[in-house]
Amino acid sequence: MMQSLTTEQWLERLHTDGLQPSMQELMYYRTKLPAFARHQRQLPASSQAGALMSKTRGRGMEFDEVRHYQPGDDVRSIDWRVTARTGKAHTKLYREEKDRPVYIVVDLALTQLFGSRLLFKSVQACHLASALAWQTLQRGDKVGGIVSNGWLQNEYKPSLQHKSVMHFLRGLTEIHQDSLARWRQQTPPHAAPLVKSIEHLTQLVKPGSLINVISDFEHVSNTTLEQLARLNTRSSVRTFKLFDPMEQQLPEGYSSQPLSVHDGERQAMVNLNNVRQRRDYHQRAVSELEQLSERFKQYRLPMTQVSSAIALEQQWPELR
Repeated sequence: MMQSLTTEQWLERLHTDGLQPSMQELMYYRTKLPAFARHQRQLPASSQAGALMSKTRGRGMEFDEVRHYQPGDDVRSIDWRVTARTGKAHTKLYREEKDRPVYIVVDLALTQLFGSRLLFKSVQACHLASALAWQTLQRGDKVGGIVSNGWLQNEYKPSLQHKSVMHFLRGLTEIHQDSLARWRQQTPPHAAPLVKSIEHLTQLVKPGSLINVISDFEHVSNTTLEQLARLNTRSSVRTFKLFDPMEQQLPEGYSSQPLSVHDGERQAMVNLNNVRQRRDYHQRAVSELEQLSERFKQYRLPMTQVSSAIALEQQWPELR
C-alpha cells in the first residue's frame, strides 16, 4: 500500500510542499520511533557502536558479573542465591551506563536545493536529520549537531532534553529558509559549505561519540575527508549522501525545445530527445559517483545514499 501512494499523497502525508521544511513535517518522524529502533539493530557493526559502558565497576544499571566477596564490598551487592549454592559469599558487579553524544551535521548548501520528483535534496536532508535526532533521543543518548549552508552556521550542544531537539529542528527550518531565499535570488553556491562545520566539529567532539554527516558532498575536499577520517579513529562517523535521480539519469524527451541546465556557475542546453546526449550525461554521472565513492573508501568512511525522490520511510527496509 505504501508503495502505491502518489507524490501528492506523500506530500500530504508528510505535511510538506517539498520546497521548505516545516516543524510539523519534522515532528512527523517522532511517530516512527518504534521502526527507528528496529532499524538501529540493522546498522553496520562498528567498534564504537552500541551502548557506551564505563570500565569502572560500581553501582549501575548494567549487570556485569559475580565474583567472590572481598573486604570492603557493599553488602547490598551480595548475591545471596550464589552464596547459598556455593557456601561462599559472592558479590554482584555492575557497569555504569553512560549516554553517548550523537552529533548530526547537516549541510544545506545551495546545491542541495534540487529535486525532480518528490522533495528537494535539502528537504530530505532535514527529514533525515529529524529522524536521526528523534531516534537518538529515544535511545537515551545526547543529541547535538551543526547546521550550515556556508553563510550561516548554528551549533547545538549535545543534550538529553526534548526541547533541545525542538531547538535543533527550528534551526534546520531557519537555515533552510535562508538557503531557499539565496537560491531564489540566484546566489552562486558557497565554495566550501562543509569546511567550517567539520573544522568546528573537530574541536567539539569527544572520543566515543557518534557523528552523522548529511550532505550531497558536491564540493567536498580531501582536507575535509581527512578530518572526518581522523574523527573516525576515536569516534564513529557515518555519512549520508543525498541525491536526486535526475542527477544520474535524464528523462526521455517530452519537448522539442532543449532543456536549460544550470548549476549556479555554468549553464548548458540539453536536448532530451538526443539519445547520445542522455547516455553521455548518465555515463559521466556514474563516473563521478564512482570517483566519490572511491575517495570515501580510501578514507574508510562509510557512505549511505539517500534519494530525495522516495519518502524516507520507504528507504528503510523494516518500513516497507
